[in-house]
Amino acid sequence: MTSITAPVKSTTEVIGHFDYVMDGLAYGWAFAPAHPKKRLEIEIVVNGEVVAHGHAEQFREDLPNAGIGDGHCLFGLQLSHELFDGQVHSLIAREAGTGTVLKGGPHNFGPERREPAYPQIPRALGLELLTELLSNARYSSYASKRRNFADAYRLASRLQETGQLLEARSAWMAINKALGENSLGYCKLGECLFLEGSPAEALEAFRVAAGSDLRLHWAHLGIANSQYTLGRFEEAEEAMQIATALQPHDANLQKRLHYIQNHGLPKRVEALLDEGKRDEAIDLLKSLLLKQPDNDHALALLGDLLCEPAETSLPGMAQLHEFRKAQRILDALLDDVESRLNETAAQ
Repeated sequence: MTSITAPVKSTTEVIGHFDYVMDGLAYGWAFAPAHPKKRLEIEIVVNGEVVAHGHAEQFREDLPNAGIGDGHCLFGLQLSHELFDGQVHSLIAREAGTGTVLKGGPHNFGPERREPAYPQIPRALGLELLTELLSNARYSSYASKRRNFADAYRLASRLQETGQLLEARSAWMAINKALGENSLGYCKLGECLFLEGSPAEALEAFRVAAGSDLRLHWAHLGIANSQYTLGRFEEAEEAMQIATALQPHDANLQKRLHYIQNHGLPKRVEALLDEGKRDEAIDLLKSLLLKQPDNDHALALLGDLLCEPAETSLPGMAQLHEFRKAQRILDALLDDVESRLNETAAQ
C-alpha cells in the first residue's frame, strides 16, 4: 500500500496509485478531487490493449483519513486470461475517461502459465480475422465503421477473457446482429456459451460459424468439444478430424483429437453394450484398430470383449490370459481383413 497525501482540487485532475498485482488481480486506487462522489473507471493496459477494466469503488479504510473522499476509491480488477501465457507482461493503470496514467506502474506480471477452461481464438488473431472478414465485398457498407467494429470486438473479448460472460454474450450477440451470420462472431459466441455451461446452445453457434466458413478450424474445434460434452462421441471425433485436417501441424489439435478418441471410445462401447449391441461394439473396435494398430485403449477393450475373464491367481495364468486375448484379437482382425478382401474381389 502507498502512503496517501491530501488531494488538490481540479476539474480534470485524477489522482491515484497502481499498487500491485496479485493472484491475477490488479490493485490500486483512484480519485477525482473535483468530483468526490464519482466512481472512476480504470483500465489496465498492456501494449495498448485493455486487459482489465472496472470501477474504483471498493472501500479502503486509510483513504478517508487522508482526505480522499469517502474511501470508496479502491480497485481490484481481474486480468485477462491471455496474460497467463508464460510470458512477462508490463502493465500500466489509467483512468478511462481522461487517459491519466496512475502513478506506481508499470508492474510486471508473469511469467505465469494457466490453461484456459476452454481454447479460445486469441484476441490478436481475432482482430486479424475481423479485418479479413470486413474486407469481404459483402461488408463494403461497413468500410467506414471498421474501427468501431474493432473496438466492439476488443470490448467483447476483454469481457470474455476476464470472466464477465453474460456481458460478453450480449456484446457478441450485438456484433452478430449487425453483421448477420458470420464465422468469427458466431465462433466467439459459441466459446462464450460453452464457458457458461451451455454446450447445446454453443453447438448451434459453432455450426453457424462453420457454415459461414468451412475453413475456420476453430468452429470445428468448438463443434467437437460441444458434441463431446453432450455425450455424442462419434460426432465429436468427426468434427475433430476436420479441425486437424485444416491445421495438420497444430500439436494442440492432435492432442485434443487423441483425448477425444481415447476417452470417448470406452463410452461409445459401453453405450452399445447397454443396448445389447455387442457385435456392433466389436466391429467398432476392429475398424478402429485397422486404422490405428497401436491404439492401446481399443486393444484392451476388444480383448476384454473377445476373451472372457479367467482365474488368474495361479502362477502363469495372468500371462496365459493376456496371450489368449492377443491371439483372439489377431484372429478377429485377420478374419475382418479377409472378409473385406473377399467383398472387394466380389465387386
